[in-house]
Amino acid sequence: MTAAAPVRTGLDDVDVVFLVHREDPALLARHHTAVAAATGPDWRGRALLVENAPAPRTSAAARAELRARYPAADVRVLRAPRNLGFARAMDLALDACRGRYVALVNSDGEPDPGMLHRLAEVLDAEPRAVWAAPAVDGPGEDTDPPGPPFPAGDLPGTALLVRRAEFLAAGGFDPLYFFYNEDRDASYRLRAAGHLLLRVPDTRFRHGKGGRSARGVFLREWHYARTTQVLLPQHAERPARAAVALLARRPRAVARHLRDGDLPGAAGIVLALAGLPRALVLAAARRRRPWDGARLAAWLERNRVELSPSCAAPSRSR
Repeated sequence: MTAAAPVRTGLDDVDVVFLVHREDPALLARHHTAVAAATGPDWRGRALLVENAPAPRTSAAARAELRARYPAADVRVLRAPRNLGFARAMDLALDACRGRYVALVNSDGEPDPGMLHRLAEVLDAEPRAVWAAPAVDGPGEDTDPPGPPFPAGDLPGTALLVRRAEFLAAGGFDPLYFFYNEDRDASYRLRAAGHLLLRVPDTRFRHGKGGRSARGVFLREWHYARTTQVLLPQHAERPARAAVALLARRPRAVARHLRDGDLPGAAGIVLALAGLPRALVLAAARRRRPWDGARLAAWLERNRVELSPSCAAPSRSR
């Protein structure tokens, strides 16, 4: 690790992105209570609300939270005309931010009060690092024990502090990945370009992952399976072997979900298999012409969404 940077006194060079879609207002209230404690009452960074085709009550609750919780911040709204998924929405958000660093935090989680400050300190001290992530506690998470920062092979997008300009220059998130695995793909590309990804297990993010409907479970498993079918052949040394191994594991995954009584999850994996030929074509295309900063810049020019300068209630016509 590089020698310690000057002592950090605030977070005004840190912007925070809040992505919403169909979240319950009570969940958003818990999330913003924790984030506001992490930013502090005098935080003057940009609080960017990204409305990813939200439910009306989600939009109203999110806007109310931003108005109430971040009185000194530069509050803006980016309202997408349709559900863009995570990767595309985050690329637009990062492009619309202005801070040196940008925090991406899932709306169903809560950061420790000192999390953002600690992650910013770590990035300050290590200029080769483009991402820093806390330990993540919660159901299904591999929680790291407390300790010093260490290089990671990949980091999940659950909670990240991103060095904004450098990440965009490296291609940001690939819009090919609608939902799930965009973080693993970006991790692999960043490391291949010589950047560091740092896990910071002496600060934490509590990830709620509340109960999900059958439809939600089906969509989660379908999206995860279909993007994995692109990710593994794209980044494997031997793509054909990776595809065969992936295909061989699918029956075991389906059987495991069925044993657990998870019929929607099993159905999602089975349906994703129908898209395997297309996934292999996409993976081969990305191997021939990798996603990079120039391609992202061209994509952003075509897809930028106008920002609203305030967090007023959305109009009824929307």
